[in-house]
Amino acid sequence: MRVPLDSIRSMYCLVVGLMSVSVLLTGCEIRPKPFVHLVEYQSRSACASRPGDCPWDRLQREAEFSALVNCVLAGANVLKIVEEDGTSDGDQSSRIVAPLPPRYGYERVTVGNSEATSCPANATACSVANRHDRELTWATCGTRPLTDAELRGGEDLAHADRITDSVLLTGTLSQANDEYRLPDGLDGPDHVYRFTLTERTRIEAAVAANRATWSGVAGLVQSAWQPALWLLSSDGTRVQQGYVLRAGVTALFPSELEPGTYYLVVDSSIPEWKRGDGLYRLYVGFNQTLMGPVGPPKVAPTDPHRKGDAP
Repeated sequence: MRVPLDSIRSMYCLVVGLMSVSVLLTGCEIRPKPFVHLVEYQSRSACASRPGDCPWDRLQREAEFSALVNCVLAGANVLKIVEEDGTSDGDQSSRIVAPLPPRYGYERVTVGNSEATSCPANATACSVANRHDRELTWATCGTRPLTDAELRGGEDLAHADRITDSVLLTGTLSQANDEYRLPDGLDGPDHVYRFTLTERTRIEAAVAANRATWSGVAGLVQSAWQPALWLLSSDGTRVQQGYVLRAGVTALFPSELEPGTYYLVVDSSIPEWKRGDGLYRLYVGFNQTLMGPVGPPKVAPTDPHRKGDAP
Protein backbone atom coordinates (compact mmCIF):
# COMPACT_ATOMS: atom_id res chain seq x y z
CA MET A 1 0.00 0.00 0.00
CA ARG A 2 1.47 3.31 -1.07
CA VAL A 3 1.27 6.45 1.01
CA PRO A 4 0.17 9.46 -1.07
CA LEU A 5 2.98 11.89 -1.87
CA ASP A 6 1.01 14.85 -0.48
CA SER A 7 0.70 13.12 2.92
CA ILE A 8 4.45 12.52 3.07
CA ARG A 9 5.11 16.15 2.28
CA SER A 10 2.66 17.30 4.97
CA MET A 11 4.26 15.08 7.60
CA TYR A 12 7.73 16.29 6.59
CA CYS A 13 6.68 19.94 6.90
CA LEU A 14 5.12 19.25 10.30
CA VAL A 15 8.29 17.62 11.64
CA VAL A 16 10.51 20.40 10.30
CA GLY A 17 8.19 23.01 11.83
CA LEU A 18 8.22 21.38 15.25
CA MET A 19 12.01 21.11 15.18
CA SER A 20 12.33 24.78 14.27
CA VAL A 21 10.05 25.84 17.12
CA SER A 22 12.02 23.64 19.53
CA VAL A 23 15.28 25.30 18.50
CA LEU A 24 13.80 28.76 18.97
CA LEU A 25 12.39 27.94 22.42
CA THR A 26 15.74 26.49 23.49
CA GLY A 27 17.50 29.82 22.96
CA CYS A 28 14.66 32.19 23.78
CA GLU A 29 12.51 32.37 26.92
CA ILE A 30 8.98 33.73 26.68
CA ARG A 31 7.65 35.22 29.93
CA PRO A 32 5.25 37.97 30.99
CA LYS A 33 6.48 41.33 32.24
CA PRO A 34 5.82 42.81 35.74
CA PHE A 35 2.46 44.55 36.05
CA VAL A 36 2.41 48.36 35.94
CA HIS A 37 -0.13 49.87 38.34
CA LEU A 38 -2.27 52.81 37.22
CA VAL A 39 -4.33 54.46 39.95
CA GLU A 40 -6.99 57.12 40.20
CA TYR A 41 -6.75 60.25 42.34
CA GLN A 42 -9.07 62.96 43.62
CA SER A 43 -8.81 65.97 45.88
CA ARG A 44 -11.50 67.61 47.93
CA SER A 45 -13.57 70.31 46.29
CA ALA A 46 -12.89 74.01 46.94
CA CYS A 47 -14.97 77.07 46.12
CA ALA A 48 -13.53 80.12 44.35
CA SER A 49 -14.96 83.30 42.88
CA ARG A 50 -13.37 82.40 39.53
CA PRO A 51 -11.14 79.58 38.16
CA GLY A 52 -8.01 81.72 38.50
CA ASP A 53 -8.51 81.89 42.28
CA CYS A 54 -8.67 78.10 42.83
CA PRO A 55 -6.09 76.83 45.39
CA TRP A 56 -4.49 74.49 42.85
CA ASP A 57 -1.30 73.83 44.84
CA ARG A 58 -3.23 72.54 47.87
CA LEU A 59 -5.66 70.56 45.74
CA GLN A 60 -2.81 68.90 43.84
CA ARG A 61 -1.11 67.90 47.11
CA GLU A 62 -4.38 66.24 48.17
CA ALA A 63 -4.63 64.48 44.80
CA GLU A 64 -1.01 63.29 45.03
CA PHE A 65 -1.68 61.91 48.53
CA SER A 66 -4.74 59.99 47.31
CA ALA A 67 -2.67 58.59 44.41
CA LEU A 68 0.03 57.47 46.87
CA VAL A 69 -2.51 55.73 49.10
CA ASN A 70 -4.13 54.07 46.09
CA CYS A 71 -0.73 52.80 44.93
CA VAL A 72 -0.15 51.14 48.30
CA LEU A 73 -3.69 49.73 48.50
CA ALA A 74 -3.38 48.37 44.95
CA GLY A 75 -0.38 46.30 46.03
CA ALA A 76 2.27 48.24 44.12
CA ASN A 77 5.76 47.22 45.26
CA VAL A 78 9.39 47.99 44.71
CA LEU A 79 10.31 44.93 42.65
CA LYS A 80 13.50 42.99 43.23
CA ILE A 81 14.03 41.09 39.97
CA VAL A 82 15.78 37.74 40.28
CA GLU A 83 16.96 36.21 37.01
CA GLU A 84 17.27 32.52 36.18
CA ASP A 85 20.95 32.46 37.06
CA GLY A 86 20.21 33.85 40.53
CA THR A 87 21.46 37.39 39.86
CA SER A 88 19.33 40.38 40.85
CA ASP A 89 18.83 43.86 39.43
CA GLY A 90 20.69 45.59 42.26
CA ASP A 91 19.87 46.92 45.72
CA GLN A 92 16.26 48.17 45.92
CA SER A 93 16.18 48.48 49.72
CA SER A 94 16.65 52.26 49.59
CA ARG A 95 13.58 52.95 47.43
CA ILE A 96 9.88 53.17 48.28
CA VAL A 97 6.67 53.24 46.26
CA ALA A 98 5.55 56.67 45.05
CA PRO A 99 3.13 57.89 42.35
CA LEU A 100 4.44 59.38 39.13
CA PRO A 101 2.51 62.30 37.60
CA PRO A 102 0.31 61.58 34.57
CA ARG A 103 1.88 62.27 31.19
CA TYR A 104 0.14 65.61 30.86
CA GLY A 105 0.04 66.48 34.57
CA TYR A 106 -2.68 66.14 37.17
CA GLU A 107 -6.13 66.92 35.80
CA ARG A 108 -7.68 70.18 37.00
CA VAL A 109 -11.48 70.30 37.13
CA THR A 110 -13.70 73.36 37.42
CA VAL A 111 -17.48 73.26 37.64
CA GLY A 112 -19.66 76.34 37.38
CA ASN A 113 -22.84 77.00 39.30
CA SER A 114 -24.97 73.85 39.44
CA GLU A 115 -27.00 71.85 41.91
CA ALA A 116 -24.27 69.20 41.97
CA THR A 117 -21.83 71.47 43.83
CA SER A 118 -21.94 72.81 47.37
CA CYS A 119 -20.52 76.19 46.38
CA PRO A 120 -22.51 79.44 46.37
CA ALA A 121 -24.45 80.35 43.26
CA ASN A 122 -21.83 82.76 41.95
CA ALA A 123 -18.78 80.58 42.77
CA THR A 124 -16.77 77.94 40.93
CA ALA A 125 -16.08 74.45 42.33
CA CYS A 126 -12.42 73.45 41.90
CA SER A 127 -10.79 70.03 42.29
CA VAL A 128 -7.96 67.89 40.96
CA ALA A 129 -9.21 64.52 39.77
CA ASN A 130 -8.60 62.05 36.96
CA ARG A 131 -11.17 61.15 34.34
CA HIS A 132 -12.58 57.70 35.07
CA ASP A 133 -12.91 56.82 31.38
CA ARG A 134 -9.43 58.03 30.34
CA GLU A 135 -6.50 56.13 31.84
CA LEU A 136 -4.19 58.67 30.20
CA THR A 137 -5.10 61.01 33.08
CA TRP A 138 -4.36 58.40 35.79
CA ALA A 139 -1.15 58.29 37.86
CA THR A 140 1.48 55.56 37.51
CA CYS A 141 2.92 53.84 40.58
CA GLY A 142 6.70 54.21 40.54
CA THR A 143 9.44 54.56 43.17
CA ARG A 144 11.56 57.23 44.83
CA PRO A 145 14.63 57.20 47.12
CA LEU A 146 14.15 56.61 50.86
CA THR A 147 16.04 58.54 53.52
CA ASP A 148 16.71 57.28 57.05
CA ALA A 149 15.06 60.41 58.49
CA GLU A 150 11.69 59.21 57.16
CA LEU A 151 11.66 55.99 59.18
CA ARG A 152 9.20 55.91 62.07
CA GLY A 153 7.77 53.52 64.66
CA GLY A 154 7.48 53.17 68.45
CA GLU A 155 8.83 50.16 70.32
CA ASP A 156 5.85 49.50 72.63
CA LEU A 157 2.61 51.02 74.01
CA ALA A 158 4.50 53.24 76.45
CA HIS A 159 6.73 54.63 73.68
CA ALA A 160 4.26 54.63 70.80
CA ASP A 161 4.92 56.93 67.84
CA ARG A 162 2.21 59.61 67.82
CA ILE A 163 0.08 60.28 64.73
CA THR A 164 -1.90 63.53 64.54
CA ASP A 165 -2.98 63.83 60.89
CA SER A 166 -3.76 61.63 57.92
CA VAL A 167 -0.45 60.20 56.77
CA LEU A 168 1.28 57.47 54.80
CA LEU A 169 4.53 56.77 56.63
CA THR A 170 7.44 54.38 56.32
CA GLY A 171 8.93 52.10 58.96
CA THR A 172 11.21 49.11 59.22
CA LEU A 173 11.06 46.21 61.66
CA SER A 174 14.66 45.18 60.97
CA GLN A 175 15.81 46.52 64.37
CA ALA A 176 12.48 46.14 66.24
CA ASN A 177 11.62 43.69 69.04
CA ASP A 178 8.64 41.47 69.69
CA GLU A 179 6.84 43.57 72.33
CA TYR A 180 3.22 42.79 71.37
CA ARG A 181 3.57 39.07 71.94
CA LEU A 182 1.50 35.93 71.80
CA PRO A 183 -1.30 35.22 72.55
CA ASP A 184 -2.43 38.79 71.77
CA GLY A 185 -0.05 39.49 68.89
CA LEU A 186 2.31 37.48 66.71
CA ASP A 187 5.79 36.12 67.42
CA GLY A 188 7.75 38.54 65.22
CA PRO A 189 9.01 42.13 65.69
CA ASP A 190 6.46 44.95 65.81
CA HIS A 191 5.95 48.73 65.93
CA VAL A 192 3.32 50.73 67.82
CA TYR A 193 1.60 54.03 66.89
CA ARG A 194 -0.82 56.13 68.94
CA PHE A 195 -3.52 58.65 68.05
CA THR A 196 -6.05 60.56 70.15
CA LEU A 197 -9.52 61.61 69.00
CA THR A 198 -11.46 64.50 70.53
CA GLU A 199 -14.68 63.72 68.64
CA ARG A 200 -16.30 60.82 66.84
CA THR A 201 -14.08 60.25 63.80
CA ARG A 202 -13.97 57.98 60.77
CA ILE A 203 -10.71 56.05 60.70
CA GLU A 204 -9.19 53.90 57.95
CA ALA A 205 -5.80 52.20 58.01
CA ALA A 206 -3.70 49.75 56.03
CA VAL A 207 -0.14 48.44 56.10
CA ALA A 208 1.81 47.06 53.14
CA ALA A 209 5.15 45.41 52.53
CA ASN A 210 7.24 47.80 50.46
CA ARG A 211 9.17 45.28 48.38
CA ALA A 212 8.30 42.15 46.40
CA THR A 213 10.36 39.69 44.37
CA TRP A 214 9.92 39.18 40.63
CA SER A 215 11.01 35.68 39.64
CA GLY A 216 12.43 35.55 36.14
CA VAL A 217 12.18 31.76 36.23
CA ALA A 218 8.49 31.47 37.07
CA GLY A 219 7.43 34.88 35.77
CA LEU A 220 5.59 35.62 39.03
CA VAL A 221 5.56 38.35 41.64
CA GLN A 222 5.88 37.09 45.21
CA SER A 223 5.20 39.47 48.07
CA ALA A 224 8.12 39.44 50.47
CA TRP A 225 6.00 39.15 53.62
CA GLN A 226 2.49 39.76 54.94
CA PRO A 227 2.42 42.33 57.78
CA ALA A 228 -0.32 42.20 60.43
CA LEU A 229 -2.27 45.17 61.80
CA TRP A 230 -4.12 45.55 65.11
CA LEU A 231 -6.26 48.40 66.45
CA LEU A 232 -6.22 48.65 70.26
CA SER A 233 -8.11 50.79 72.76
CA SER A 234 -6.37 52.93 75.37
CA ASP A 235 -6.11 50.02 77.84
CA GLY A 236 -4.66 47.66 75.22
CA THR A 237 -7.90 45.81 74.45
CA ARG A 238 -8.19 44.73 70.83
CA VAL A 239 -10.81 46.74 68.92
CA GLN A 240 -10.20 45.39 65.43
CA GLN A 241 -7.94 42.92 63.64
CA GLY A 242 -6.60 43.58 60.15
CA TYR A 243 -7.62 41.38 57.24
CA VAL A 244 -5.61 40.43 54.14
CA LEU A 245 -6.66 42.89 51.45
CA ARG A 246 -4.26 41.33 48.94
CA ALA A 247 -0.77 39.80 48.94
CA GLY A 248 1.48 42.02 51.04
CA VAL A 249 -1.35 44.39 52.08
CA THR A 250 -3.32 44.15 55.35
CA ALA A 251 -6.15 46.58 56.14
CA LEU A 252 -8.68 47.50 58.80
CA PHE A 253 -12.33 47.88 57.93
CA PRO A 254 -13.09 51.64 57.85
CA SER A 255 -14.95 52.48 61.04
CA GLU A 256 -16.11 55.35 63.22
CA LEU A 257 -14.43 55.62 66.60
CA GLU A 258 -15.55 57.41 69.74
CA PRO A 259 -13.28 60.02 71.38
CA GLY A 260 -10.31 58.52 73.16
CA THR A 261 -6.77 57.21 72.70
CA TYR A 262 -6.06 54.30 70.36
CA TYR A 263 -3.05 52.28 69.27
CA LEU A 264 -2.10 50.74 65.94
CA VAL A 265 0.31 47.80 66.03
CA VAL A 266 2.21 46.78 62.91
CA ASP A 267 3.13 43.17 63.62
CA SER A 268 4.83 40.21 61.96
CA SER A 269 5.24 36.47 62.34
CA ILE A 270 8.60 34.72 62.27
CA PRO A 271 7.80 32.58 59.18
CA GLU A 272 6.77 35.72 57.28
CA TRP A 273 9.57 37.80 58.77
CA LYS A 274 12.24 35.43 57.43
CA ARG A 275 10.99 36.09 53.88
CA GLY A 276 11.14 39.88 54.01
CA ASP A 277 13.27 42.90 54.76
CA GLY A 278 10.85 44.42 57.30
CA LEU A 279 10.23 47.66 55.39
CA TYR A 280 6.56 48.65 55.41
CA ARG A 281 4.22 51.54 54.49
CA LEU A 282 1.44 52.45 56.95
CA TYR A 283 -1.56 54.51 55.89
CA VAL A 284 -3.77 56.16 58.51
CA GLY A 285 -6.65 58.35 57.38
CA PHE A 286 -8.84 60.54 59.58
CA ASN A 287 -12.20 61.36 57.96
CA GLN A 288 -10.85 60.12 54.64
CA THR A 289 -12.90 58.03 52.20
CA LEU A 290 -10.20 56.30 50.17
CA MET A 291 -11.11 52.80 51.37
CA GLY A 292 -14.85 52.77 50.85
CA PRO A 293 -17.78 52.73 53.29
CA VAL A 294 -17.66 51.89 56.97
CA GLY A 295 -17.05 48.17 57.49
CA PRO A 296 -19.11 45.57 59.34
CA PRO A 297 -17.29 45.32 62.71
CA LYS A 298 -19.00 47.00 65.65
CA VAL A 299 -16.46 49.33 67.23
CA ALA A 300 -16.70 49.72 70.99
CA PRO A 301 -16.04 53.04 72.74
CA THR A 302 -12.82 53.36 74.68
CA ASP A 303 -11.88 54.85 78.01
CA PRO A 304 -9.67 57.91 77.38
CA HIS A 305 -8.98 58.50 81.07
CA ARG A 306 -6.45 55.76 81.78
CA LYS A 307 -3.48 57.11 83.73
CA GLY A 308 -0.31 57.65 81.76
CA ASP A 309 -2.00 58.46 78.43
CA ALA A 310 -0.73 61.51 76.67
CA PRO A 311 -3.34 64.12 75.73
